[in-house]
Amino acid sequence: MFKSQTKVLGVMLIIVGLMVGCTQKNYKLTKSSLELQSIQKREFETSYNIAFASVLSVFQDKGYIIETADKSTGLMTATSHKMRKSIMFVGQGIEYVKATAFIETMPSKKNAIRLNFVKHQETSSGQGMRGGNSVPIEKPEVYQEIFEKIHKAIFVRTNH
Repeated sequence: MFKSQTKVLGVMLIIVGLMVGCTQKNYKLTKSSLELQSIQKREFETSYNIAFASVLSVFQDKGYIIETADKSTGLMTATSHKMRKSIMFVGQGIEYVKATAFIETMPSKKNAIRLNFVKHQETSSGQGMRGGNSVPIEKPEVYQEIFEKIHKAIFVRTNH
């Protein structure tokens, strides 16, 4: 009896492993680095401090949890709330978005803000197996919406 249970458990582990492997796709960017930069970067005529504060507040307004914010380097990282879900035959899954922002002063004296959003999916089974997938978000409308909110936040800060 012990041998048959071991066989069944072994087969189940192989099936779960194959299914987790199937959920991990080799993602290839559909846009070139220049195309990505054109949707991920905007320049604003404002001070560095106002640009930094505006990005920080927009991330918070969108429900992101700020992980790091270093004004001296201009780098900021944030994570959306994690959503848990059950995945049949695999186990548990978690989805969230990781956002980064880089703020820098350009030679034109404008401040450039570059954003990057990556959707993460993590899976784990009851047997301790783990998998995951990270896919860059390339939709221009996602970035456009955030830049519009940043523009409004800059406007509020400079016209008070």
